[in-house]
Amino acid sequence: MLLFCLRLLLLFAIALSAHGNEKTDDGKIRVAITGTDKAVADNIRAHLNLGRLSCDTSERYLNNSLRSADRHISAALRALGYYQASWTLEQQQVARDKGSCWDIAISVVPGEATRITALDISLSGEGRDDPVMLKSLAQAPLKTGDQLNHDQYEEAKKFLLQAARSQGYFDGSFTDSRLEVDRDRNSASIRLNYDTGQRYRIGSINIADTPFNAEFFAGYLKLASGDPFDARKLIQMQNNLINSRYFDQVSVNQGEPDKTDRTVDIDIVLTVKSNYESIYGAGFSTDLGPRVNYQLRNRRFNADGDTYLLSTQLSPVQSQAGFQYQQPGADPVNEKKLWSLGWQQEDNDTYTSESYNAEASRIKRLPSDWVRTTSLTLLAEDFDIADDSDNVVYFFPGIHWQKSHGNNLHYPTLGWYLSTGAKAGLENALSDASFVQLNLNAKFILPLLGGRIIGRSGLGTTFIDEFASLPTTLRYFAGGDNSIRGFDYESLGPTNDEGEVIGGRHLITGSMEYDHPVREDFSLAAFYDTGNAFDDIDFTLHDSVGIGGRWHTPIGTVKVDLAFPLEGGSFRLHLSMGPDL
Repeated sequence: MLLFCLRLLLLFAIALSAHGNEKTDDGKIRVAITGTDKAVADNIRAHLNLGRLSCDTSERYLNNSLRSADRHISAALRALGYYQASWTLEQQQVARDKGSCWDIAISVVPGEATRITALDISLSGEGRDDPVMLKSLAQAPLKTGDQLNHDQYEEAKKFLLQAARSQGYFDGSFTDSRLEVDRDRNSASIRLNYDTGQRYRIGSINIADTPFNAEFFAGYLKLASGDPFDARKLIQMQNNLINSRYFDQVSVNQGEPDKTDRTVDIDIVLTVKSNYESIYGAGFSTDLGPRVNYQLRNRRFNADGDTYLLSTQLSPVQSQAGFQYQQPGADPVNEKKLWSLGWQQEDNDTYTSESYNAEASRIKRLPSDWVRTTSLTLLAEDFDIADDSDNVVYFFPGIHWQKSHGNNLHYPTLGWYLSTGAKAGLENALSDASFVQLNLNAKFILPLLGGRIIGRSGLGTTFIDEFASLPTTLRYFAGGDNSIRGFDYESLGPTNDEGEVIGGRHLITGSMEYDHPVREDFSLAAFYDTGNAFDDIDFTLHDSVGIGGRWHTPIGTVKVDLAFPLEGGSFRLHLSMGPDL
């Protein structure tokens, strides 16, 4: 019985093997090319175009088709730089499952490849000293020493032509375009000269009726009538208008070049977004509990492009309401001004507070891609923490820089984030006490073993004489979803004589996490967190370890973590959501 079963298995394996090795009979002539690489073989096959013929093609018709085969093979080889090649071609009729068919076998000896030994590409005309044209010249896909490729030669000509038209040289032409091949030396000489002619300029810029004024568009257009034509700036202008978030659709249309005036008119067609936008939301985190929020945005308060935002959030721990008025800056693509009013109430296990603030800030993206925010803030807070209660007012300027970079917005495997800032207040200058506060936060992501390492750290320090008068908004606490997991929200820091947390002057936190994908948009993580808030160098770091799951969505990563304090105590479940960078 065992022998019988083994025989059945063997027969089954043989049948599977035969089925797996079976060639598909598509009813077409097969062309096999040997002796050369895939690129050359594919080019020969494309030039011959024999694969279109069916198996029932007559021998007479096939012979007629093969009469020009040598000429086609030669052209295919020369196009890739093989001028000394030789080949043989054989045809035979073979049996197939559905009858007989023709097989064509071509054996190629390509010989030594022809290489570019002399290359002269130059510009003349008005664009001969144009930096953009000179850069395009250097990037042309032809280099001395390269194997000759006729397609690349034609691509180089197209590349220069497109670069010239992009810069507004619409009347340009090649005054010299020569490709000479020395077959005996297997060398090629290329000479190209492109006469750009005169550069065209921007004619009229026509914008369809919109509710915005000319000053608004001046900051986004970056082009004016009479400026040299530049297609890259037109594309950038279109992107600027799209990214402004005022418009649903933006079309920038280039008119036909006017050869008399040497100008090009530009038509801009815009579809303006609706004036108001309402956003309702609900969520949950272990720090703040369940929460609901609402935002009302006016995208178009006036013809200057000013906007405002009304927002509110309600949760058992933290509730807030705010009004923010935004004005485009002189360079609205990279600069804006914000005027804000806000109210916040917080009631957690460590303290209760109610604060009001008014802030004026200017946000500017620098040429280095750092985003700099300068601000003036008036803060009034009534707080109750441990056995201290106070009502304080602080007025302080601040400055903040931040920058981030990642290789993928949805799931970055390589990237970093860095932010740093300072704020300071002076007693008797609308502040109840003098203070200086400095902050630094960093995060990095690196690939490792098919997953990624995520590290983050936070540092903060405050210089103040009367710490008791410092509002909870400016004190440091540790613990929670985005701090040290395994501990309650803002439950760590210096304590009073009764052991009640009162917050600290300084902060240090750190985390190291390994995240590994298990399926699309889902991953598992293991982490280690450490840190604390403190007043002097005699402080204790609190540590925790844990595991978690991640769901990567277009609007951020949903995180579920189970964290265990290393100093003992029960575990804590953390639910949170936020971007990776």
